[in-house]
Amino acid sequence: MGYLLLFVVLIIICIEFYLYKKDMKNAYARLNQYEVQTLNTSFGKMNYLDLGAGETVIISHGIFGGYDQGMTSLDQVVGDTCRKIAPARFGYLGSSLPNEPTPKNQAQAFTELMDQLDIDKCYLLATSAGGAAGLRMALEYPDRMKGLILLSSGAPDQKRTPEEIKKMGLQGPPPAIVNDFIMWFSMKHFGFVFNKMMGSSIESNKLFETMLPASPRRPGVRADSKITNTDMSLNYDDYALEAIRVPLLVCHAKDDPMASYEAIEKLLNRVKADTVICDTGGHTIDGNGDVVDQAIRAFIEKTKAY
Repeated sequence: MGYLLLFVVLIIICIEFYLYKKDMKNAYARLNQYEVQTLNTSFGKMNYLDLGAGETVIISHGIFGGYDQGMTSLDQVVGDTCRKIAPARFGYLGSSLPNEPTPKNQAQAFTELMDQLDIDKCYLLATSAGGAAGLRMALEYPDRMKGLILLSSGAPDQKRTPEEIKKMGLQGPPPAIVNDFIMWFSMKHFGFVFNKMMGSSIESNKLFETMLPASPRRPGVRADSKITNTDMSLNYDDYALEAIRVPLLVCHAKDDPMASYEAIEKLLNRVKADTVICDTGGHTIDGNGDVVDQAIRAFIEKTKAY
């Protein structure tokens, strides 16, 4: 009986190993399918994708993202109607991680990208953890923007001290999970945990595919957890939202468990913005994609003369 049990365990391990190697081979192949371009900024190398024509939309992707996640989002929300630029933020998918990977510096890196590509003005689509850089860009470089779109974005909530931040615990995923095998195993066998965490289904959303491979995203995830996700609280006074003058569209779900809707309510009390607020949908606003996509396209059409 003991040998039979050992044999069964070995078979399961072999099957799991085979599936892991197969899935990760496909994940890395998916990354390699892109014609990634590279340029140098004041903060080091930036990898990015640049596709399409029309009004320029640059995306500031969320945690566990990259140029692949960014382009997946842009394909969904603007389709073939715009020029889509998806940079990998600091530390993601080969983009350099500077000594100070702050949202303010990320915003400057975006403008340097625009300078080198001869782009005068753009729309910035800021999602999740990428929202901090989007808000900083609207505040620091309003003359370079036609509009800011916050999609399931984080927002300034309240001022906190470093001690208060420390008491709140991790501001990102546990470091151990940012690993190809652990992330693959967790998503494959514990998808319900991700569903609970995101408020949406990983089985039906292509964005979750872009969380693998995880290892090339590790430096960026670490920077987001330690710096990006705390910046709007630690430097609350630097986010003078009342000073934003660029056209603004806010899209959010009230039941988003990752980016607090309460913070978005506070933001909306301080700015003038178009809004798409959904009662349900979680962090990826599942079930409301058509409404959100149409609102974003209409916003671009309405403000493109700005």
